[in-house]
Amino acid sequence: MKLIDYLNDMSLRMKIMILFAFVGIVPLIVTFFVSYSEIRKLAVDGQNYAENSNYEQMLMTLSKKFYHLEGVTSVIIVNKDLNVILAKKPDEMKIPEQMAVFNNVAAYSHIMESNSEFDQIIYYINDDFILTGDDTMFRRLGDVQEMPWVKSVYANKGRSAWGVREEPGTVPRKYLALGRLLWNPTNLSEPVGIVTLNIDSNQIKQSLTKSYPQQLVYIATAAGELITSTGEAEYEEMHLPKPIDTDGAFKSVSLKKGMYFARGQKIGNTNLFLVSVISNEAATEAVNNIRTQMLTTYAAISFIILIFIFPVAKSITRRIFLLMNRMSQVRQGRLNELDISPSKDEVGQLISSYNYMIGSLQELLAEQFKLGQEKNEAELKALQSQINPHFLYNTLDMLNWMAQKGERENIQQVVYALSGYYRLILNKGEDFVTVRDEVRLSAIYMDIQMKRFRNRIQIDFDVDEEAMDCLLPKITLQPLVENAIIHGISEKEGGTGVIRISGRLSNGRLLLEVKDDGVGYQRDPSDRRTHKGSGYGVKNIEKRLELYFGLPASLRFGALAEGGTCVTIDVPAVKGESD
Repeated sequence: MKLIDYLNDMSLRMKIMILFAFVGIVPLIVTFFVSYSEIRKLAVDGQNYAENSNYEQMLMTLSKKFYHLEGVTSVIIVNKDLNVILAKKPDEMKIPEQMAVFNNVAAYSHIMESNSEFDQIIYYINDDFILTGDDTMFRRLGDVQEMPWVKSVYANKGRSAWGVREEPGTVPRKYLALGRLLWNPTNLSEPVGIVTLNIDSNQIKQSLTKSYPQQLVYIATAAGELITSTGEAEYEEMHLPKPIDTDGAFKSVSLKKGMYFARGQKIGNTNLFLVSVISNEAATEAVNNIRTQMLTTYAAISFIILIFIFPVAKSITRRIFLLMNRMSQVRQGRLNELDISPSKDEVGQLISSYNYMIGSLQELLAEQFKLGQEKNEAELKALQSQINPHFLYNTLDMLNWMAQKGERENIQQVVYALSGYYRLILNKGEDFVTVRDEVRLSAIYMDIQMKRFRNRIQIDFDVDEEAMDCLLPKITLQPLVENAIIHGISEKEGGTGVIRISGRLSNGRLLLEVKDDGVGYQRDPSDRRTHKGSGYGVKNIEKRLELYFGLPASLRFGALAEGGTCVTIDVPAVKGESD
């Protein structure tokens, strides 16, 4: 279950990379093992064929050579002059006769020795013949009677006997000797001598060939006596305890230093064995080389596949990731279309649908925003329309009062101020004015009110120049000044007081304060509504500030420590053009 959840949570790009790797590399692995199995079989079969062919060729060469040498001994045995020597005893032949016959046999033997396949012919005969010696062609049989190779010749009873013997000399030489019994022609059951053909072991060694450096080829007797080998060091390490016949094939054998492959077989009808031993490492070296080459090749191909998988997977998933990022931005309220070249595949159609949806949403939001703006403007105009009649009513009421008193000059000044007042609030139909215009409007309003209250109420302005060009909804300060007069100073004993308007910029916000030294701030809003002319003015201002500036706008009331009320307007600073 955890594995399934892990796979489900894995990124699409990683899934595609794993899929491509599986589709691309797994067949390579399967192909590798199938190919390697077949190639290994072919390599092993070819190797076995080459090794067996080489062995068969050596065996055939040596068999022919030894068969020919055995034939030479057969020819020698039937030599007429040699039979004369063999048929008589030394005391039956005079010395001249012995010399004549021995010379004939020697001449015949030298002719035979001219054959390069062996080095010399030696006859072992009766010790009493005058021409026998230690290092001549004719030697005394009694001197070698007890030697092992002589006994093996007698044991073969006339058949060829092969063995190793050393020829004495300044530098003793090792020979492969072929020995046969010499029989008494008058009594064929009586052996009277031995003839041997001596073959230099180095000459035999030339017929031994190796297929591998770590291979040993040697010839040994059935008893295990070494005749010759392709190397003394290899022989010490790899020779078999005793020659074996492996029925014409290489077989696995265990030696002191590990496993080996060996083949052994008799050479013709002799008592000699041709043995070939190959180390397991040498036998498998070719196969191992093939495996290494195949592994290297397949690893390189797999690496190339892996290199190409990433950009391919990235190209496939790039558009999906871009689309996913755009959709994440939608959650954050950013409606951005995906601007890439169009395509007709499934992802392309999905992107087209997304762009269409974003376009529709943008149109809908723009329409909603437009409707909201129109609604806000309508509300602002409605709220503004509530302010104008209220002020006009109060002013006309004051003019009526002045007319009753007969104050024509004051009526003229009030009418002139009233016309200036409405010239400012109309402001070419704009709903927003600068703080500078609001200050002017408040000053004109106070000119009118001072006529009404006989200059008992004064107003001071302390607004920073950098705040003068910030925008406010039209008729924002005037209702606050009016409230300060009606609900603050007018209710104060004596009805005199000062209104102070200050303004500044702080951290990108506009701060305006309207202070009075009247009776002080009434925390219960219902208290204000009990007075004439109060009720909707403050709420009207709060609503208009909220509609224009949004939630960051605020209108705060507070009581001053020295008495009176402070109304603070805290809105974002929005610059306009000064007149």
